Amino acid sequence: MTGLDTVFRRWVINFRAALVWLVVLSAPGQHLEARERLALANPELTLYARQGLVSGVLPKTSVQAGGIVEVPIAETTTLAGVYVMPNAGNRVRQLEITPWLGAPQQTLQAYLGQRVEFLSPVGDTGAMRYASGLLKALQPILVSTSQGLQTVAFDQLRFPDIGLAVNPSLAVTIEDAGSFSGHLVYVAPGLSWSAHYEMVYDPKVREVRIYSSAVLSNATQLAIEKAGVTVVAGQLSTAASPNFQPEMDMPMLRSAAMDRGPAAAAAPAGLQYQWRLPERVTLGAGRSLQVALEDPWVVPAKRVFRSRSLVQRYPSGAVQPQSVPAFLSVTPQETGPSSNHPIAAGLVRVFERSPTGQPILMGEDQLTQSPSGAPFEVYLGRAFDVRLTRTTTDFRRINDRLYEVTLDLLLENTGKTEAAVRLQEDFNGELTLLASTPEMVNQVGQSLSIELDLAPQSKQRIAYTARVRY
Repeated sequence: MTGLDTVFRRWVINFRAALVWLVVLSAPGQHLEARERLALANPELTLYARQGLVSGVLPKTSVQAGGIVEVPIAETTTLAGVYVMPNAGNRVRQLEITPWLGAPQQTLQAYLGQRVEFLSPVGDTGAMRYASGLLKALQPILVSTSQGLQTVAFDQLRFPDIGLAVNPSLAVTIEDAGSFSGHLVYVAPGLSWSAHYEMVYDPKVREVRIYSSAVLSNATQLAIEKAGVTVVAGQLSTAASPNFQPEMDMPMLRSAAMDRGPAAAAAPAGLQYQWRLPERVTLGAGRSLQVALEDPWVVPAKRVFRSRSLVQRYPSGAVQPQSVPAFLSVTPQETGPSSNHPIAAGLVRVFERSPTGQPILMGEDQLTQSPSGAPFEVYLGRAFDVRLTRTTTDFRRINDRLYEVTLDLLLENTGKTEAAVRLQEDFNGELTLLASTPEMVNQVGQSLSIELDLAPQSKQRIAYTARVRY
């Protein structure tokens, strides 16, 4: 190689190096972004029937001007539901939700035995940084590091070759250099709760003991660690109803934690009732957790057989036998221990205490919201031994707008206990009750009401005549 060739080769190498520096260096007035990933401190969950509100403290951290703080959030969150409240002394320039990976099961399987990154705490500062290791197992997720095997939550992983985290983050761009802290609140469809009630009915004393619990559900891929939880019953007004369909490949897993520790107490909050759980809760990604809500309470109750029929305005000679629907009628006292327990919408199962003391399932129903002290009913199904047979014995049309009708009602109780029967006969038109036998039929507006207690192994026949103008 000649001296000229050597000089030319050195010139080419220096030129390429200079070209690389021109590409790498930022344009005038710009700087490389410094990113720091934080976890919410003191997280709080406020759960509604169809969505949740996640809030917490953004720990104090030092940032450069234009620096970015990243906080993991649920994948169901949009920027429209994010609220960042910086403390005095700094302000937020921009908010952005970072791209994320999704499709967890396939990605984990593909990276088994490969190098991955995971979030690791930095001392006691609350800050997090990424460490690396080999993915060794999937259930639980185990990563091999220089310090041995470590169990890692799925939402703490990052896959270097792809460059995306398994969950999105909220990227908060800070305006000025210095110290930054604040609060973050965001709406997350996929976080929700529902009320569950178990009622044990004692027919001898006509009382029901009510056990309440809350089912907390997390259909997102973000685990919520040691959060304070408030569940809210009531209608939440939103500008647009959340439309979230979970896309997780893993089935929802349910665990029960029915430890009867300190109980929550209902507190009115405007249009809603709130229950604050006494202990912090960890709600894993894709999991549901059932926790005790209030201490059990006892309420007066009795089983009622209730039927409601619409009387047609045309003659019918058909005999209409039917079983009578059965309800558990619960009537809280106006004052006392049973008067301060609102009922949230949710599932209820009713058991009856048998003579041997064992509970027997009577039925289950969906409850609607009931305020404190308000009576409510639980549908148990159709009665096996209480039947009603309705027969139209006379029908007379007086003119085009007026008719008279006579009905015969036969009630039968073939059971071994007394049956409280409540019948309601509805009419389409202006109603006048002309006669009834026996005199236990009462007119209420455009309906007739019949109430009686039917002895075991007995029958009761009731006849009435009504005039209707329509």
